[in-house]
Amino acid sequence: MNTVIDETIVRYRSVPVERTPQRLDPLGVQSAWLLVPLIGVVALGYAVYSTVVHQEQLRSPALAVWSLVVLTLAVAVAAIRTHPGLPPVGLWSHLAIVGVALSSAVLFDAAVWGHNQRIQDDWGQIAVALLLTAMPLYRPVPEVLATAAASALVLGGLAAAQASSIIIATHPAVYATVAASPVLALACGGAGYAWTMTGETLRWREVARGGQLRLEGELRQVAKRMVAQERATALNAEAVPFLTELLASGRITPEDRERARIIATRLRSEAVEAVDRSWLAETVDLALARRGAVDEQERWSRVEDPDRLDRVLSEEQRAIVGALVGTIAGLPGLDASSVTIVVSGLDSPVFLLTARAEESRRVLRSALVPFLSALQSVSMEASMRVRDGGFTVRFAYPGRRAP
Repeated sequence: MNTVIDETIVRYRSVPVERTPQRLDPLGVQSAWLLVPLIGVVALGYAVYSTVVHQEQLRSPALAVWSLVVLTLAVAVAAIRTHPGLPPVGLWSHLAIVGVALSSAVLFDAAVWGHNQRIQDDWGQIAVALLLTAMPLYRPVPEVLATAAASALVLGGLAAAQASSIIIATHPAVYATVAASPVLALACGGAGYAWTMTGETLRWREVARGGQLRLEGELRQVAKRMVAQERATALNAEAVPFLTELLASGRITPEDRERARIIATRLRSEAVEAVDRSWLAETVDLALARRGAVDEQERWSRVEDPDRLDRVLSEEQRAIVGALVGTIAGLPGLDASSVTIVVSGLDSPVFLLTARAEESRRVLRSALVPFLSALQSVSMEASMRVRDGGFTVRFAYPGRRAP
């Protein structure tokens, strides 16, 4: 059993994480999501304006209209697929967004083919470049740069092929450069920002990890003192009064033996629980303790994780889960006694958090969905179900079906 658990922990803790802002700082990227539809609207607006300017150069107005329709589709896909409720953005989503935008640019070139007078006022390269600017937030920089290079090659080739109709006579390579430059420039700008952002995030993590290692010895001593204080409190509350009574009476009765056995069993059980307490159980307990609603008899019983599968969670996942638990504990209408977490599945751990709250569905979704999206951004599946005055939050590793 322990071998299976250890293999599961090693497997999930060693999964490589893509170097993207969405993976490393999911909550930060969520707050920047509005930039994507804004960029899309700018691209679409410029495309409409440019099409009107090219009205007299249109060889096929129908193709021009279809190019705008296809660009609208690309903008809609980008806005929907990058929404905080649907992370993470995968490779195929990235290729679909850029591919559809590139197709719209090709359609526009076809609409003005043989009649186009200038390359610099075409909207195809600008629309593709604007959408590529946002992609480094969601996809690795090398992947985005490769996509940008391929798009620039296609648009540059189409521009060079239109040399016969351009009113400014020069070498076709110049036309290709004019069409490719916006795509490469804006893509490199977005990639540079994302690379710097992820680098700073990783450096901050290294600093935090180093500080944690330096404080580890001190934290261990604090933990030992806390456990010793709890044990001393338990002894003063039960064992010391009992022994004082025995000393005062001067004799031991069968009832005293039974009472001594009960006290010893309780102290032993509490000591075992203190040693076996998990990170998840302690997180839930501390969050609920801030409400002043934690019953000492219920400590550590809110989390059912006999195999200590919470050890599978990475540092990023623990940070998000801790914030999720803290947000739930802070809900005004929460019934603190109803909060429970059940962890199961040795091969693919599943975490099921249930609670009762008087909050509306809208309030619950507004408060918790950002954290579910963040969990999805760090390679987990997450969902929430609200019904009958309560809610259930489920987060798990891919491969496990909802119970």
